[in-house]
Amino acid sequence: MVDHPKGLGCLDHSATHLATDLTSVPAPDPLAPAIPPMPAALTEAQIREIEAAFPEGLSSQQLVSAFADHDVRFSEANLRRYVQLGLVPRSRRVGHKGKHLGSHGVYPLRAVRRINAIKKLMAERYTIEEIQAKFLTFKDSIENLEEAIDDLVRAFEEKLESEAPSPRRDRLSDELRAIQGSARELVTGVYRLEKMLMAAQGSRRPRGGGAASPTELL
Repeated sequence: MVDHPKGLGCLDHSATHLATDLTSVPAPDPLAPAIPPMPAALTEAQIREIEAAFPEGLSSQQLVSAFADHDVRFSEANLRRYVQLGLVPRSRRVGHKGKHLGSHGVYPLRAVRRINAIKKLMAERYTIEEIQAKFLTFKDSIENLEEAIDDLVRAFEEKLESEAPSPRRDRLSDELRAIQGSARELVTGVYRLEKMLMAAQGSRRPRGGGAASPTELL
């Protein structure tokens, strides 16, 4: 009679149970609907909804929720990182109405489109260095120009509204409308030129260059 090594029978028994368990696992259903991947960025329609809902800007929590609510991966840590790198404009302090109610930080509305553009570039595997160069070359100056024009036009309008109706006020209003038209043409032309320059730069973009992974900004 041949003695089996101690415990061998238990191993055989366990192997049998394991094989049975594996065969009992149901196979994937080929007809089951596939789980859609998380979107890389917001759609234009979603951005416009956010802009309509927050015309005066967004807090950090609102900015994060604007993306998270549409299943776009984004967090307050990401936001801080973007601001530190100069990719997103800093928030400004806005006081609450009433005395001694303090203030809170509000990011300009353009931060939504800026973050969304970054998300799209990351999905195209741009490096941090490339994203910084793409934005910091012209983007901040153009957006500052646009905001300065809007602020100036708003100040002119408030001044005109404070004047009594008169032929002089009508002439000044006509002049302001002409200035607004010229300003729109200027900003449109500047954006067009920037887009053309960035498109040319993108065509010469080195493949795989850059020290950091594009997912570092995720």
